[in-house]
Amino acid sequence: MRVLALGWEVEGPGVIRAEFASADSLASYDAVLVDPEPLPSLWLPHAALEPDGVWRLHPGRDLGLSRALGNLVAARRAEVEDLLLRGGGVLVVRVRPPGEGVEIAGQPPHRLDRYAFLPRTSLVSGPHHLGLPQGLRFVPRRGHDLTTIEAAHPAGPYLEAFAPLGYEAVLVATLGAPLSSFGKVLATNRVGDAVAWDLPVGAGRILFLPSLPGASPSEVGERLLPVVAALCGEPLPVELPDWISGFELPGEDELRRAEEALARDREKLRRREQELGEARRGYDLLRALLSPRGHLGLAQATWSALERLGFTVSPRGDAPATAIASSSDGDYLVRAALSPFGPVGPEEHRALLLDLDRLRSEENADVRGLLVCLADPRLDPRRRGPQWAESVRRGCRDHGLVLTSAHNLFRAVRDVLGGGSAAEVRRDLLAAEGEWRWKG
Repeated sequence: MRVLALGWEVEGPGVIRAEFASADSLASYDAVLVDPEPLPSLWLPHAALEPDGVWRLHPGRDLGLSRALGNLVAARRAEVEDLLLRGGGVLVVRVRPPGEGVEIAGQPPHRLDRYAFLPRTSLVSGPHHLGLPQGLRFVPRRGHDLTTIEAAHPAGPYLEAFAPLGYEAVLVATLGAPLSSFGKVLATNRVGDAVAWDLPVGAGRILFLPSLPGASPSEVGERLLPVVAALCGEPLPVELPDWISGFELPGEDELRRAEEALARDREKLRRREQELGEARRGYDLLRALLSPRGHLGLAQATWSALERLGFTVSPRGDAPATAIASSSDGDYLVRAALSPFGPVGPEEHRALLLDLDRLRSEENADVRGLLVCLADPRLDPRRRGPQWAESVRRGCRDHGLVLTSAHNLFRAVRDVLGGGSAAEVRRDLLAAEGEWRWKG
């Protein structure tokens, strides 16, 4: 396998590194790796930044540079088209921001940017159309949030290994057509932008990969070259003609049944993995009683703990940290109070008391108040100081509210999970006056 790396520092067997302007024909290689980052250096030192903010070259005043650039880009584009359409090769492109392009003055003017070497082709998929390269935009967007990675693709391990290094741009179709209609989106960020994309073009394919800055050339070669070899080694094109399905070989039925059985097993494993993930989330929610992610995390943990004790919890939309906990033995208006530094103050007690008075007067509800406090969540629960101020304890006692710590609630739920009676804990909590401590 002969691999040409243009502007991309990749080390490995069979890799030839060259510059964009001086390399041999791109069509003479099995695969070409292109990092478009250095391409603007071909024109920026010679172009003029004009008052309209555009870098521009003027034929006739640039000693033939604009014509040389146009001929170079046109030649490389033709070589890429031969590599893909006739040679069935692989073009791997790092996704970078488009950077500063250059306009060659004329009638009409001609514009070049980092991705001007991409092949000129028209792709159609159902009602969608994508014209390269003008139909594809490289939008600057830096991040480290690669979330969805196509693990089954040969490039999956490469993306998973380097995902922490991040990306610099994302891929967008200018006419809004979904990229998944034309090729396989291999990785997205948390908002669904395409960061890696495998696009079949003719008999070959273009593999767009995130920039992953900071990766060493040897490690990139070690992980990327097997991906290129796997893609080059596929005997059939990605898009098969319709008629080829009529040429089956003996034994394909058994192979197809085995693949279907494997897919069913994989789906069972996926569902089982999802079940285990949900169970793990349930335990993580309860542990958030000890160290939550902010006020909302403590509220969610408190609602989950009360549900484990047999309450039906209905959060109040106007107050995210407040909910109604209902049961056959009685109801509570519950408020979860978090204080990152120092004991919970009287403002939480007052807020619960106001909500309780409003609920009783407006809805005529027969409900009591429960204040769950967590202070100094960074510390070990066994080494924390007072969880509430003395004024909170007196106010809850005087107004008939029940007061407890998140750690105390965690201990009660842990006893229930270990085989204790949820009904006993619930009745003990509903019978409490003032401060409530779990006696288990």
